[in-house]
Amino acid sequence: MREIAVRVDELREEIQAIAHEIHENPELGNEEFHSVELLTNLMKKHGFSVEQGQCDMPTAFIASYKGSKPGPVIGYLAEYDALRGMGHACGHNMIGTLACCCAIAIKEAIDEYGGEVRVIGAPAEETMGGKCAMAEAGYYDDLAVAIMGHPAGIHARSSNMMAIDSQKFEFFGKASHAAASPELGINALNAVLLTFRNIDALRQHTVQTARVHGIIRDGGQAANIVPEYASCEFYIRAEDSKYCLEFSERVKNCARAAALATGADLKITNFEGFYDNLATNEVLSERCVKHTHDFGITDELKKRENTGSSDIGNVSYRCPCVHQWFDVVGDPNVPLHTPELCAGADSEYGYDNMFTIAKAFVATGEDVLTDPEFLAEIRAEFDKLDRGVRK
Repeated sequence: MREIAVRVDELREEIQAIAHEIHENPELGNEEFHSVELLTNLMKKHGFSVEQGQCDMPTAFIASYKGSKPGPVIGYLAEYDALRGMGHACGHNMIGTLACCCAIAIKEAIDEYGGEVRVIGAPAEETMGGKCAMAEAGYYDDLAVAIMGHPAGIHARSSNMMAIDSQKFEFFGKASHAAASPELGINALNAVLLTFRNIDALRQHTVQTARVHGIIRDGGQAANIVPEYASCEFYIRAEDSKYCLEFSERVKNCARAAALATGADLKITNFEGFYDNLATNEVLSERCVKHTHDFGITDELKKRENTGSSDIGNVSYRCPCVHQWFDVVGDPNVPLHTPELCAGADSEYGYDNMFTIAKAFVATGEDVLTDPEFLAEIRAEFDKLDRGVRK
């Protein structure tokens, strides 16, 4: 344990400077060019081979380091996109640098025991979900484990995250003068409003844990013109992917009914990727929690409730996976996507905890490399997972 702590502490100044630089220069999803340059240059400096542009995403990358002997492949997952208008209010400046810190710190163990370590950087978690395409392409399939840490207002173990689907409904009607000849028009905005009403009626017939929430994107041009085009967007969430897809189909029917009632034509598209629910590997998670305690964090690390959705869910059906939370603000009442969280993601308090979590993740990775029984338990749990939920 002491050797791990020394390795991580030696990296702190360099890693923290990069995390601060990314925090001060936030970039939206698929535009994280400066962030990726900082992270990939860091990995090259420390002897990693780097490939970029996976799945035709310019800001995706994989940095890898192989030992001279065969062994498990440890994956640390990186994110680095920011929120529009809020910067790194989800702390992704820390997520990418945490992954790189862990990978560099575990190099000595790779040299000694064999195996491989990879930092897998996926863009745009906040929007289209780069991990979705990379999971579909198989980039996580050969990982023994995938480990990721996320800033929050509290220390918590890897928790349930909801599956999420995105639906955009575009209605095409017919313009007309709203006073002189309304009978000649087909009101696309009415179709949007009916869609909302239909969905509101649907809510009482869904499981209580499911969620659907939306906005009107386009509603017409002028009050005296029958809107010939209107659109709305909805997120549909559920605790498991199977129900989410079933629920999403019922939401689509709400829009289809609105189109039928108004006479408007309807176009349905996904405006973002489908995120599976997170299937945490509990054996792996328990070891991460143990090592978190070993390095001095005394919190109980319970599971968080209402943790939203993330494209790491798609990874969790490809390999054993954890998504642990670490405190950067010292207040469990501070939610993600707030100015307080943004400030915490570049604070000494937050960095202290980030580097403690890095030590725990490196220790967990070394256990995977050196303890075949532990790895077998991880794999046995993963093999019981129903990975056909989206078929």
